[in-house]
Amino acid sequence: MIGLKLQKAFLKESRGKTGEIKLFRAFIRAFNALGPDALAKEYHGNRYQVTFNESRGAGRATPRCELCDVMIINYPAGNPSAARITFNQAKVTDNALGCSRIVTAAAPYSFRANLEQWDLLSNRPDISSASRAFHPPSNLLSSALLRSVGTFGVFYPVGTSFNFAYLVADGLAPLNNNARPSGTLLWSTPLGIVRAVKGHDEITATCCLELFGDALELNLIGTPISTLVYGASGNGTAQMRVWLTEILLTLQREHPDSSLPKELLDGFELRRDTEEQSNTNKRSESPLLPRAVILVRSAEANDTV
Repeated sequence: MIGLKLQKAFLKESRGKTGEIKLFRAFIRAFNALGPDALAKEYHGNRYQVTFNESRGAGRATPRCELCDVMIINYPAGNPSAARITFNQAKVTDNALGCSRIVTAAAPYSFRANLEQWDLLSNRPDISSASRAFHPPSNLLSSALLRSVGTFGVFYPVGTSFNFAYLVADGLAPLNNNARPSGTLLWSTPLGIVRAVKGHDEITATCCLELFGDALELNLIGTPISTLVYGASGNGTAQMRVWLTEILLTLQREHPDSSLPKELLDGFELRRDTEEQSNTNKRSESPLLPRAVILVRSAEANDTV
């Protein structure tokens, strides 16, 4: 049901709109169709958030870019500790993409993107903050269990409207890996493939927003949060818990009528003393977060923690 609701809502919200920003905002607003089972919030002013050592073998040695356009956390109702997280970068293209529920060998599909952003989300290096107020854990991407921690969302034309393709970043490759940040990324494998890593399933790509929503409901989008917050003991895990707590407390404060932030806080036993919460409340809220955050609660409970 989530997929169909999202598809219909996005068609309504995006009607007559073009361009990456307008389509991205329509995508964020589409989650309102899920009612209390979703919380979607857009922020502004987060152009440069992280730096990292390049891994693609070209361009700047230490690129600087945003972490992502939208951070998506989804979890089954009654089981928030099974939550998944992905950092998704939105792009728009003129290249149409065939959509089918049948997994077939997809023809090569390409779109323009920032190759430094692809390097970040595909190779998942350790990161450093590029902002005084934005301090994600250095191993936020590198310690993820599943490669779908880094993904792309591509808005592509369908007739006079648009649809949304979801692609795990490590399944993309640059056509010409030159020194310039801008380039073309190519997807050349079948869509809809589900792969398993240590008992956790992830879908590598969906061809439309309806199938993306279905994958959310099956908990196939993103990497398990549990392995990030309960990993091997050390500063990285502690920093991960603090950062996630700040995000959820901010969302809880901004949306007191939503039960989702509290369910996630309780599910991962994320608690902080009164002084730390007070200091968090005094900070500027927007720089703590990616450009947008989406929380989704589904009716299914198919994941293993």
